[in-house]
Amino acid sequence: MLAAERGDVDRVDALLAAGADPKAVDTDGGTALMSAAEHGDVRRVDALLAAGANVDAADTVGWTALMLAAGNSGDVRRVDALLVAGANVNGVDTVGGTALMLAAQCGDVRRVDALLAAGANPNAVNADGGTALMSAAEHGDVRRVAVLLAARANPNAADADGWTALMLAAGNSGDVRRVSALLAAGANVNATRDDGTTALMLAAECGDVRRVSALVAAGANVDAPADDGPTSLMSAAQLGDGQRVASGSRRKR
Repeated sequence: MLAAERGDVDRVDALLAAGADPKAVDTDGGTALMSAAEHGDVRRVDALLAAGANVDAADTVGWTALMLAAGNSGDVRRVDALLVAGANVNGVDTVGGTALMLAAQCGDVRRVDALLAAGANPNAVNADGGTALMSAAEHGDVRRVAVLLAARANPNAADADGWTALMLAAGNSGDVRRVSALLAAGANVNATRDDGTTALMLAAECGDVRRVSALVAAGANVDAPADDGPTSLMSAAQLGDGQRVASGSRRKR
């Protein structure tokens, strides 16, 4: 397993030739293939697969080699090799997470593309109601959001607390085009979280004026109050950002 993680492919080949078991598991259920998928290059993955490594083995939290390859940087061909070997593209971990959710959050758009092409479900939900689109909206760039929307990911899915992809994009730093892409795909600009919070409130508190302007232009209600009282205009005013206040005020007039 250490050779799969840290060594070169020649060491992996030598150990396999000497009789190392490619299906051996450690105390956490991890395998050499998982180590190679997470840390290695595609040659180590290929060598272990050729030796009969179990492509769908899962560790104690349900993570598989495909999930580890999808959610980490490095050679995207690791994902391709595992898919060609028959990895379950819609396998889930113990909390319902999928390889696509991990790729949407941490990987590049090529991983998302590869998983979708192999049949990954863009609308799978984890135990908290989260989706790959929510992960991309919060952590990714606009390309990951656009690819998932093109695959018919639901822009209005909400998690257990009422968060939508638009709320996550509005309330986090990063490419403002994520907000625009979700709005163009029909995201409900006035959806509310369980506590009454809207995407506009989150943008007013955490985003920049471009997010506020995009949401207001799409029809966001500047007067909608959260359960604890403040409206979007009040949130912006509390931050002392005149531009954000002006953006909301223009829509109100």
